[in-house]
Amino acid sequence: MADLKVAVKNCLKYFNVVTIKPEQQRILDAILTYKDCMAVLPTGFGKSLPYQLLIPVKKELGQNDGKKVIICSPLIALMKDQCERLSQISGVRAVYLGGGCRDPAVERGEFDYLFAAPEMLVGDQHWRSVCQKFQVSTIVIDEFHTIATWGEDEGGKKAFRKWFSYIGEMRSLYPEASVLALSATCTQKISSRVKKILNFSTNIIEICVSPNKENIKIVVQKIPNSIEMALGWIIEGLHDGTFPRTLIYCMSIKDSSNIYMYIKNELPECTCIDMFHSETDDKKKSKIMEALKDPSSELKIVVATSALGMGVDLVGFYNVILYGCPKSIVDLVQEIGRVGRDGQCSTALLLHNSYHMIGVEKEVKEVYKAGKSTSNTTNTINYSCRRVAMLAPFHKATELSQLKEVEPVHSCCDLCYSICQCVSCSQTRIEKLFHFTLDDLSAEEEEEETDEYTESYESSDNEDIDNLLLDINLD
Repeated sequence: MADLKVAVKNCLKYFNVVTIKPEQQRILDAILTYKDCMAVLPTGFGKSLPYQLLIPVKKELGQNDGKKVIICSPLIALMKDQCERLSQISGVRAVYLGGGCRDPAVERGEFDYLFAAPEMLVGDQHWRSVCQKFQVSTIVIDEFHTIATWGEDEGGKKAFRKWFSYIGEMRSLYPEASVLALSATCTQKISSRVKKILNFSTNIIEICVSPNKENIKIVVQKIPNSIEMALGWIIEGLHDGTFPRTLIYCMSIKDSSNIYMYIKNELPECTCIDMFHSETDDKKKSKIMEALKDPSSELKIVVATSALGMGVDLVGFYNVILYGCPKSIVDLVQEIGRVGRDGQCSTALLLHNSYHMIGVEKEVKEVYKAGKSTSNTTNTINYSCRRVAMLAPFHKATELSQLKEVEPVHSCCDLCYSICQCVSCSQTRIEKLFHFTLDDLSAEEEEEETDEYTESYESSDNEDIDNLLLDINLD
């Protein structure tokens, strides 16, 4: 084992990493010994590092057997980025297999790492036949929760990307290979479904770190239906220079466009705002992505849909506003977790009106309705803390009981803040800028949020085709 530690230490320099975390080491140990592993690690944890280390460590140990690593991922931009980084390591060959690709290097098997979407690996008969000839040590399924959230028909709608539900077939293509399944946010229900699809045995190595980000305060506020009334405080903050660097998530392209145009119309000279969604020009996407990684950039606000999604590394962002309710609890946790990646105190401001509640999962409603009476709602738990409500689907009851150890309590959520007895309580910067309170809205009629509404809130535009960073044929 001493040799392995030295090898890992020598290889970490390729990734500008000083030490490897215990959970990362456990993953690496598993795939080095051909054992299946399912790991759920928070955003920013570095869950890709173990399989990126696999080939360099084998070479360092003189144990490289020539077997390949295949990474199946939904994120084109992330695959290309990782492929480029791995290719910079001497003696390591990484290739990306995209739509319309007929790369001779892939045909000849001249690679150590192959990155591809499931549409190519199991859905394309040509590449399925080509890749089946290779000797593979490890199959990596990145963001494995998409197997259930994207690959399955739901509510009468066809699956967004059906080939995700066929990823389990890769086990029959490479029966000797181990499978490493990775995700940042996965509920216990999704985890059970994915285990069956991937044919995991009962002795699978499971590594789970809570998606809880104690440094992010969760604040929920109901707002008027009008964007002008709901977001006027942002204009004031931008005008006097007090508005902090913030990511604004919307549930549709239409909402993101309306908010962006509202701010631009009110402040025509404002150059610190931009918009990111699936229809945004690729060059502009790249420009925004670079600015998100640069804390010295003048970019102060990005109005985005879920297209600015998994795999995004935001630097210097400590505030996120959710305008509307994400459909699933997984999406909610993902979007909140995009800020405060360095552990500094951050705020997630969840703004919603009655129409935003239509069609969202029960678990999401429980976060927004925490602390309220639920006498007229069936099968709903009345949580007194939004953080506990948000994390309940991800934890067993025994684990959930330990979540209230967050200190100080006022930094947990707005409900905890309201009952905190400490003398140091203060609102966060963006909370202070937010002028609306529930009392301010008392004149507005309180409508019952229910799925039985006959009027839909922009229902035809609510799906941004999540993370459409695709250059593949999905047909």
